[in-house]
Amino acid sequence: MKLALATLLVAACDAQVGAGYAGPPLAQLTGTAAGFGPADVVDAAAVRWNPQRGTDLTVGPREALPIESAPPSSLRVLVLGEPPDDAYFGFDGEAARLAEGALLLTRDGAVVGEAIDEVLVYVEGEVAPGSLAASYLGDTLAPGFHLLDQRATAELTPAQAALAARCGGGEACRVPRLYRLVATPADLATEVVFFRTFTP
Repeated sequence: MKLALATLLVAACDAQVGAGYAGPPLAQLTGTAAGFGPADVVDAAAVRWNPQRGTDLTVGPREALPIESAPPSSLRVLVLGEPPDDAYFGFDGEAARLAEGALLLTRDGAVVGEAIDEVLVYVEGEVAPGSLAASYLGDTLAPGFHLLDQRATAELTPAQAALAARCGGGEACRVPRLYRLVATPADLATEVVFFRTFTP
């Protein structure tokens, strides 16, 4: 399906990097804005981590990410560090820890856009073949950052079933986890489409 893309104004020409900038980014993502008007402005991106706790998977820690403009409607998102410790989750008896985050666009801290189909994932440690971590990721991914597709499912995957049981079971724990992650052929080079999520 073709998307009507409008010019997106980024509130700076250079990356918005604070005084604590520690060096080159660990990952760089390329994005396109969809549904934004010519007067719309964003000043940062963000990642909202999903630590897989409880029934609401949208209440994890959120981190701002600097952006660079790439006219007319594209932008680059810079990931400068690893996820915070409270973003990680894992599976009993397995060495790997995972972090999964939704990618957002913001203006003055408010969310104005979101990537619907892609999520940013960080793998810490080795993912063993046949493990629940591999089930969750859809593959035995190497340590580091990855960009994965998120797809709805009718039934829980084995990994999501384990997380739903840890949550306490029942529909409130099951329904938010009816999805699976799928590796993208281009991984971090996949273009992220950010959809406008606010009404003026």
